[in-house]
Amino acid sequence: MTSHSPQRRRLLGAMAGAAALGATAARATTPPVHAGEGAPVQVTQLMDVSATQQELSRDYATGFRLAFQELKATTGQRVDLRFVEVDGSEAALNDAIQKVRADSAQMALIGTVGEGLALASLQASQRQGLEIAHVAPYLADTRFDGDAHLFALFASREDQIRFVLKGLSAMGVSELGIVYPNAAQQAALQPGTAKIIEKLQLKARVMSVPAGQDAEAFSRGFDSKVPYFLLFMGADIELALFTRGLSQRGMQRYVICLSDVDPTTFLQLAPGKSVPVIFTRVVPDPRTSPFAVVRSYRAALQRYFSEDPSPTSLAGYLGGRYAAAVLAAAGPNPTRARVLAEFKRRSAIDLDGWRVEFGDDGRASSYVAQTLLNANGSFVG
Repeated sequence: MTSHSPQRRRLLGAMAGAAALGATAARATTPPVHAGEGAPVQVTQLMDVSATQQELSRDYATGFRLAFQELKATTGQRVDLRFVEVDGSEAALNDAIQKVRADSAQMALIGTVGEGLALASLQASQRQGLEIAHVAPYLADTRFDGDAHLFALFASREDQIRFVLKGLSAMGVSELGIVYPNAAQQAALQPGTAKIIEKLQLKARVMSVPAGQDAEAFSRGFDSKVPYFLLFMGADIELALFTRGLSQRGMQRYVICLSDVDPTTFLQLAPGKSVPVIFTRVVPDPRTSPFAVVRSYRAALQRYFSEDPSPTSLAGYLGGRYAAAVLAAAGPNPTRARVLAEFKRRSAIDLDGWRVEFGDDGRASSYVAQTLLNANGSFVG
């Protein structure tokens, strides 16, 4: 697992030491307003802290927290980010959405994570008539891209798959295996994925790890007819287990994973040997990119958290910088309606070289890059 510094653990500990929102299902914290400071803009981040999503959620939340802390130190702008931890259940999510709806001081939902929670929060908001901006959720699914309340910043799953397939076109790929780590992930993500596969005119074999079995045992039992390219729709730990099973099976397959997985973290989890893995990311390289905003991110990350960069926390940082810019444009003492109206302008914003500019598809970026971990264990590209 990614190692966390003591300072980061103290900051993230604020999420855990929260007041109850509904039994033990969801929890929230609101930082205090200190005497002598102007009233901050208050926003909420919903986080899935179930076992498979917890690390992703905390990395993404780190980026937002980092952006807001840096802005307060350098410009005086204050955004108070209230964390609401959701255990993955529908009841917890509905309770959290109801609490946000009832608290008129909360101006926006910012950085909802992971993807299943982001999808469910949009659905719950529609059901409950919650008129609030959903800003930079962790969301590659495009089914809600036409929703006027959604402001999705990063490349869609279709963008990522197209990019990978373009690189594999010389190999004549016509079929993908789509592997889900469990039935719940399949139920949440397959409807959107099926539309992509249809648009790309590909054949697909959809598989899901059965209840009571892990991804390692599942892939170890694959038959020889499994497609040569496998799109794995899980997180770091699940992917490591999946590649272990393939390695034990002695089956040569390419595994494609999207921006949910950080290659560095993955390698720390003892994955299977000799299994080539293609990783996509939807932000510049957090370790080497010369973008001024990425340099600022690296410097702030070391200053406040003293830990290594990752694509997930960089995405959160970019989301936080964008959100803060729009919140500032909404003026002092804004209302929820005023904030939503300001986001709906979808103004182009330059974040020190990283431009946020919404396209006709409703997303602000189609940027995708990829890295191949080859069968020899070396990164390429």
